[in-house]
Amino acid sequence: MKLKFYFTLILAAFAATFFAQVVNNRSASGATASTVVPATVRVAVVDSVNNQPIEFASVRLFNSKTNQLTQGAVTSQNGRVELKDVKPGGYYLLMSFTGYNTKRLNLREQNFRRNVIDLGNVKLGASNVMLGAVTVTGKLPEMVVKEDTVEYNAAAFRTPEGAVVEDLIKRLPGVQVDADGKITTAAGKQVTKVRVNGKEFFGDDPKMATKNLTADVVDKVQVIEKKSDLAILTGVDDDEPETIINLTIKKGMMKGWMGNLSAGGGQILNNKNDEDPRYVASSMLNRFTDTEQYSIIGNSNNINERAFTDRGNNVMSGRGGNFGGGGTGGTGITSSSTFGFNMAKEVNKKLKVGGNISYNYGDNYTNSRSFRENIFTDSVSYRRSTSVARSFTHNFSIGGKMEYQMDSVTTFIFTPTFSYNSSLAHNSSYQKSMAGDKDSTAVNESNSASSLSSNGTNLGLQLDFSRRLSAKGRRISFSGSLNLNESNGNGTNNSTNIFYLATGKNTVFNQENANTANRNSYNMRFTYVEPIAKNYFIDFLYNIQFNNTINERETYDYDPVNGTYSDLNANYSRSSSVHSISQNIRVNLRSVHPRYTYNIGMSVSPSYTHNLGYVKDWFGAGMDSVYNEPQPRKTVNYAPQFEFTYRFSGDKMIRKFLRMRYNGRTNQPSITQLDPSQDVTNPLNIRSGNPDLLPSFNHNISLEYNSNNRTSQSSFSTSLTHTFEQNSIVNYTTYEPRTGVQYTKPINENGTWSSQADILFATPLDKQMHFNLNLRTGASYSNLVGYTLLQKQSERNVSHTASVSPNLSISYKNNWFYCQFRGLLRYSSSTYSMEGISPKQSTTYNISYNNQITFPWSFSLSSDITYTANRGLSAGYNQDEVMWNAQLNKAFLRNNAGSLRLQFNDILHQRLNLNRSVTTNSITDTQYTALTSYCMLTISYRFNNMGNRRSGNRSRSGFDPSQMPEGFDRPAGGGFPGGGGFPGGGGRPR
Repeated sequence: MKLKFYFTLILAAFAATFFAQVVNNRSASGATASTVVPATVRVAVVDSVNNQPIEFASVRLFNSKTNQLTQGAVTSQNGRVELKDVKPGGYYLLMSFTGYNTKRLNLREQNFRRNVIDLGNVKLGASNVMLGAVTVTGKLPEMVVKEDTVEYNAAAFRTPEGAVVEDLIKRLPGVQVDADGKITTAAGKQVTKVRVNGKEFFGDDPKMATKNLTADVVDKVQVIEKKSDLAILTGVDDDEPETIINLTIKKGMMKGWMGNLSAGGGQILNNKNDEDPRYVASSMLNRFTDTEQYSIIGNSNNINERAFTDRGNNVMSGRGGNFGGGGTGGTGITSSSTFGFNMAKEVNKKLKVGGNISYNYGDNYTNSRSFRENIFTDSVSYRRSTSVARSFTHNFSIGGKMEYQMDSVTTFIFTPTFSYNSSLAHNSSYQKSMAGDKDSTAVNESNSASSLSSNGTNLGLQLDFSRRLSAKGRRISFSGSLNLNESNGNGTNNSTNIFYLATGKNTVFNQENANTANRNSYNMRFTYVEPIAKNYFIDFLYNIQFNNTINERETYDYDPVNGTYSDLNANYSRSSSVHSISQNIRVNLRSVHPRYTYNIGMSVSPSYTHNLGYVKDWFGAGMDSVYNEPQPRKTVNYAPQFEFTYRFSGDKMIRKFLRMRYNGRTNQPSITQLDPSQDVTNPLNIRSGNPDLLPSFNHNISLEYNSNNRTSQSSFSTSLTHTFEQNSIVNYTTYEPRTGVQYTKPINENGTWSSQADILFATPLDKQMHFNLNLRTGASYSNLVGYTLLQKQSERNVSHTASVSPNLSISYKNNWFYCQFRGLLRYSSSTYSMEGISPKQSTTYNISYNNQITFPWSFSLSSDITYTANRGLSAGYNQDEVMWNAQLNKAFLRNNAGSLRLQFNDILHQRLNLNRSVTTNSITDTQYTALTSYCMLTISYRFNNMGNRRSGNRSRSGFDPSQMPEGFDRPAGGGFPGGGGFPGGGGRPR
């Protein structure tokens, strides 16, 4: 009933959001006196495409009668500037910056009836200087490093016809995209959102942008460390910034509607076991302007291009539904369909609204094999396993955002979300354990089959409010949110387990189970800023979060007499209820200066946790049996807070930036880690939770430095991070020597820490910027506390793992040819504190080359080839792979609006899907099924209402000719491609 009420509430909120109309206040502002007085002129200079502030822009004030310069200044980091004590009169203001058109504004004497003349945001557009018949533009570097942003120029990384944004991101130095489409930065941070021109794009699902938007519409890719909306409003940091990507759209595509349609079919090559046809169909309609965005997406394929993030079924993982080996996205063979609508609109100067709605379907089949080495100090054992999994998922989501600026000092932001997910999954597996002796004595084996049908709903509401109380910076703000999650699941578990060294221990499971999980969380945050002197502020923050989680599980054994599942098994029917309260009280001194800022303060984080374990209806309907009710756990953590940012002075063409930061945060255990019921999905490795777990507390220290030289177009950045954890949650394992069964549960431990260093350097190698070099090197060292089996008992063991990953990229481009060479080495070495355990090393070599050639008559040829070698893995897994993809494209129709594309995936039939997982007491190597070689013929058609002159400025090869070095002719072609690129493999299950 609660969800129905809240669902009705959210629909009402959306109706208000999408149909809100605000009557503009037409009352004049300012004084009404007829006298004129000297005034302060304020202005902010921003980019016309993405509305980002332009630092170091020149702002000059001229007398309109004499044309003499009266005052001048350059903009600050936020793009703003003030010209003080301007005498009444007639003036014109010129704003300029390298690479942008100069903007002129006129000031008349009657404007000086106010003490402050605020001209608001002035937008500068990119400039082109015409020299004869040749277009000359500022040569753009591949990468620019700013304070919280690494910005890549998309034109410097050419992509094949039909490529999507993900294909572009894969070529960016310092950014990695895994097989499932997850994006991580050089510092190891995962990208959580993708925005378009600074506006929300399908909420917190990055794949809706990276796998659906075509790469050729993108001007810049900005990787940003973004603070929360409330932190931006108040200036008070309230949490770790999240890593997002902002895509800026090319200026010529911001003036109307554009879209593309694409359809293709193909066939598997050289695989008689899979002769199903491959297909892809996609469509997209977009409108991007300065004040509004609309996108309609449709996508369906069976080539593993899942164009959305699978939200799962919301049922607690590992309780009757932990299908080892089941895969999504990057593993196995996947067919999927996606439909969605996204919008963002500035209704007027006070109101901005946005929203999205989407439906996704996925069908995944995965066949995997794995080899696991269990590490003991007195011996070793091995486990081989195979698994086949099939899953079907349906996801529906709706989200919105409304930002209302009531007046110049008050802002409201309202963000509602709702999602529904359902899934059906089946898994069957076989595994066998062997001792580490010379005869590889069999210890046990297991055959199991399980299934799970589940559904879940999630409702989220958040309201942010901020009000400035004085011009000096006094501000009060509030943020409140709730998240309601409900899920239900029904499953089966059938397994036969044979123990060769203890025949009397053989077991057979034939069970049905039902799971219900409810997790409700409520969060409130208050901040207050008090100015105490010029450039000095005291920040107060108080945050409280309530979490209530109930997980109920009922497991019934099969009764052969009645032929039904009617015998309640109490050992596997343990339910739990968890109530926790987390608080954070923080006081900071903040100082803000043109060249440096700093925060210093202290935080106190008390937490309270109360758990209850019971068997539902054990004594009859409504009469539970309580088997565990420990005393409530209370903890208090203290942590200093510190952040220092320094902007080096000097040449305006060289920006240097330094930041040091320390903070701490509490992490509550998950519901799975607290639930004491046993998970027998894998009968040879039985897992359970621990209701006595304490929250862990993370301490994070970081140092960042970056430099950007506009003259040489080179960038350099480096970062050092160190993290250590109190009460870290690690696995404790006990072992039955005769059966080989392992029992694992989480416990609290201290001593876990890690350090990481990253260096990133980019520079052109010649004045014409044909050649570009990018170097990135990452190194890390971790001290991971765990438990290793010693003489069949768990003993504390610390693994020390060092890794290094140098990455080199060199590219060359001219008006008809582009190529990029990349080399990557990943080396990892692990040693252990316990004697008798030998060190483990592994190395991965990766060398890739891609190119693109534009021919006359609107032909283009693209190719990429990647060599991967694995060393140090288990026997049979040290395999080499050469992946070669190629495509030939022919553009046709007026303005090359159509294209015919023939592509070959995995020409050499060598695709592998290998993964290594290392813990303190085991090493597991796994190989998954992969879609073998296939060819596909695709036809695409793009359209727009921006006129031929705009379409003609676009190249079919996916780059903007206006960004080419001066003196080069433009290649033939133009327009908008249809979507696809080089897929990552996959297909619909047979």
